[in-house]
Amino acid sequence: MNNSRRKFLKNTFSVYSTTLLAPNLFANNIDKSKLDLGLQMYSFAPLIMQGKFDFLGFPDLVKNTYGINGAEYWSIPFMGRENDRDFLNDLKRRSDDNGVDNLIILVDDIDINTMQSGPSLASSNKNDRDTAIDYHKKWIDVAKEIGCHSIRVNLKSDESDNKKILDNSSESISRLIEFSKQDNISIVIENHGGITADADWLISLIKNVDNKYVGTLPDFGDYNFCVDRGALNFDEIGKVCKDQYDKYLGVKKLMPYAKGVSAKSHEFGKDGEELSTNYSRMIKIISESNYKGYITIEYEGAMMGMFGGEGTYLNPHEGILATKKLINKYL
Repeated sequence: MNNSRRKFLKNTFSVYSTTLLAPNLFANNIDKSKLDLGLQMYSFAPLIMQGKFDFLGFPDLVKNTYGINGAEYWSIPFMGRENDRDFLNDLKRRSDDNGVDNLIILVDDIDINTMQSGPSLASSNKNDRDTAIDYHKKWIDVAKEIGCHSIRVNLKSDESDNKKILDNSSESISRLIEFSKQDNISIVIENHGGITADADWLISLIKNVDNKYVGTLPDFGDYNFCVDRGALNFDEIGKVCKDQYDKYLGVKKLMPYAKGVSAKSHEFGKDGEELSTNYSRMIKIISESNYKGYITIEYEGAMMGMFGGEGTYLNPHEGILATKKLINKYL
């Protein structure tokens, strides 16, 4: 990420801060008899960064503006309020009052002043892994308080040996599960670029951990299936990946272990179709799997537009509605 955009992120956030089991055993533990729609808070990332997003109003927004029944959260906008029990209780009450199911928290350990990530669960350094485990335990507690069934973790690593990454990640996740299972909270891994973009490696991790409290979070994004993706860099999202895993094959492979689905969207054509993903094909893959639970809208187009992406992007509200319409078209 170039210096000007890193500075923009820092400044906007600073402003805001002041204001071997069988696959079906990994299936979603939400008691749903059919597929339903959720909304990921990250869809509003530009508004969040500009301090224009009403966090506690999110459940009402999900239900009464978009007619959606599930809410997913992003750790960054909590901005320290994850330690405020009154805030969490208020959020849970508002969710219950609106009949909204709280689902998953996407956990990103990022220092808003430097935009650098904290220690990783997949690090080659055991002290760093210990620190990362302690950090994620806090978010397991938050998930319990607001009624989410899972947290999503990242597995960035400085290792080049995939087997060592597998072993380190397995150890960390297994230790996290020993803590999370007490409250029936699962650990989910998204195909989030890098080693996790390789669906075969990710499945080997799930099988290696071998626990019903671990699962996948399949994401439709091209960038999410970019194996040579490094650190988060919005400049690179729209560019061609040198090592791209087939996302349709990837989602199909990950679905038996899914505890959620991220319907990523960016840009839409005049016919309403998403330009980077064949939604008809993706929804068919999900519908034909044994998955029962939420498909969550994660509109990223406005974020790409904010960082000068080459395309015609809708604002968050319009992008969410366009994604919802497209999912319902094929569901």
